Amino acid sequence: MTVDLNHAFDLAAGPGAAAAVFAYAHAGINADAGSLLTTASVYDVPNLRSRRVWTDDAAAYPTGNFKRLDRNLYFERVIEGKRPFHSTTIEEIATVFFDWEKIRDLGMESNMNLPAIAGGEVIGSINLLNRKGHFTADRVAAVMAWQPVATLAFLLLMKDGETATFHPGGAPEGPAAMEG
Repeated sequence: MTVDLNHAFDLAAGPGAAAAVFAYAHAGINADAGSLLTTASVYDVPNLRSRRVWTDDAAAYPTGNFKRLDRNLYFERVIEGKRPFHSTTIEEIATVFFDWEKIRDLGMESNMNLPAIAGGEVIGSINLLNRKGHFTADRVAAVMAWQPVATLAFLLLMKDGETATFHPGGAPEGPAAMEG
């Protein structure tokens, strides 16, 4: 699927813009690289946490929950370096994510985190999981082509308020919990 920025901007001008643009990015990323489990997060760097604003597996990763951010390779690469983080084994995932056992138990061993960058800051990320060995250099490059669309989606979400999600009409949430 070819990224069409004109289509993304048309979606941004319509109703439910943040959710519509995110859905376009999600569909394109899945068509071009594939993800078996996708979430999206916004960042609260001063408090070293992120908040999940989209999920396709609410049982495993509910929307609204906070996840702690550790100062590690992920933090250096994504938050400070503004570059994607990807791995192809659970051992690599285990070095940066406290919930690596949960990821492994879901049958996932490869990940990619696509940062959305605006004004020199990472404002969010699309987080992809798949089977061992999945996120090769070619697939990472395919996902990176969607970065402008992802960034547009997160900018639109920010306009919707600090509790907004990419789920149309809002996702059902319980009290936000801190993971990790």
